[in-house]
Amino acid sequence: MLASRTKNRHDFAYSVAVVRTLETMLLSENEMERMILAKNAAEAFKILNEFDYSDNTAGIEDPSEFQQVLDEGLLEIKEHLEKITSDKNVLNILWHDYDIHNIKTMLKAKLSEKSFEDIEHLLSKMGKIKIEKLQKFIFNNEEVIFGLDDNIEKYLKEKIKKVQKLFVQEKNNPQVIDLYMDQKLIRLIYKTAIYSKNDFLINYVKKLIDLTNIKLFFRMKAQDKEQNLFEIALLWKGNIAASKFKEAYKTKLSEFPEIMKATAYGKIVTEGYKAYEKENTFIFLEKEIENYLTNYIKAGKLTAFGPEPLIAYFLAKKNNALVIRMILVNKLNEIEPEEIKERLRDLYL
Repeated sequence: MLASRTKNRHDFAYSVAVVRTLETMLLSENEMERMILAKNAAEAFKILNEFDYSDNTAGIEDPSEFQQVLDEGLLEIKEHLEKITSDKNVLNILWHDYDIHNIKTMLKAKLSEKSFEDIEHLLSKMGKIKIEKLQKFIFNNEEVIFGLDDNIEKYLKEKIKKVQKLFVQEKNNPQVIDLYMDQKLIRLIYKTAIYSKNDFLINYVKKLIDLTNIKLFFRMKAQDKEQNLFEIALLWKGNIAASKFKEAYKTKLSEFPEIMKATAYGKIVTEGYKAYEKENTFIFLEKEIENYLTNYIKAGKLTAFGPEPLIAYFLAKKNNALVIRMILVNKLNEIEPEEIKERLRDLYL
C-alpha cells in the first residue's frame, strides 16, 4: 500500500492556486494558428518565446532542436509540481510512463547486446526512478532501491525479470518487451489511482485502459498477430471486460465496430475503422482517442480542490508539447498549413 493517500482535498489548495497561474501560459488556439501559418519553421519556433518556453529557448536558434526545448519545459514542470504537491505519490500516475519507456529501452538494448552508452540519448529524465538506478539493476544485475512504495517496487522488479524470460520463450521477439511492459505500466497507474481514492483519476485510468485496448486491437489484428501475443499485451480493469476483447480477437477486424457499438467508444471505433479502410492508416483513430481523453481531462481543471487540476495541467502541458512538436516537424518538412491542421489533435484549453 502507498505510504499516503489523497484523503484531504484541501491539502492541495496551494498547489491548485499555483497551477491556475501556470494554466494561463499554456498554448492557445491563437498561438497555435500563428505557428501553423508562420512562413517557415524558424518563424514558428520564435513564437515559443511568447509563452512558458522562453527560458528553454535561450541560446537555441536552430528550430530542429525543438525537442530539447520541449523536454526541458516538461522537466521543469515536473520538478515544480513535486515541490508544491502535498502528496507526491499521486503524481506517479504521470511519471511511471517515462519509467516504463526507460525500462523497455534498456531491456531491448541489453538483450540485443548493446551497451548503455548506445541508448543513453534515448532515455528520459521524467521518470520517478533515477536512470542510474535502472542502469545498475538492468545492465549490471545489481540490487538497488528504486525509491518507490515497497509493494510497487517489488512488483516492478519482478516484472522486469519476468519479461526477460518471456523474451527468450517468444524466440527473442523484442515486441514482447513493449507489449508486456506497456501492460505493466497501466497496472502501476491503476494501482496509484485506486490508492488515491479519487474518482476522477480512477475513471481516467479506466478510460485509458479501454482506449489502449482498442488501439492495440486495431494494430495487432491488422497485422494478423497471433492471439497469444495480443493477450500478453491486453489490459485489465477497464470499463470493458478484457474477455470481450479476447473473444472479439477471434473474429474479423471488420466485425469490431459492431462489437463495440454499445460502448462509450462506439463512434470512435466505427469512424476509426472507416478511416483505416479508406487510408490504410490509424492516424485518424489515434487522433480521435487522444481527443476523447483530452476532453475528459478538461473537466479536471474545474475542480476547486484536490489532485485533479495538477494531473490535468501536466497532461495539458504534455498535450501542448505534442501539438508543438507536430507543427514544427511539419513546418520543417514544408507541409502546407491546411494539411497540418488536419493532422493535429485537439488542444487543451
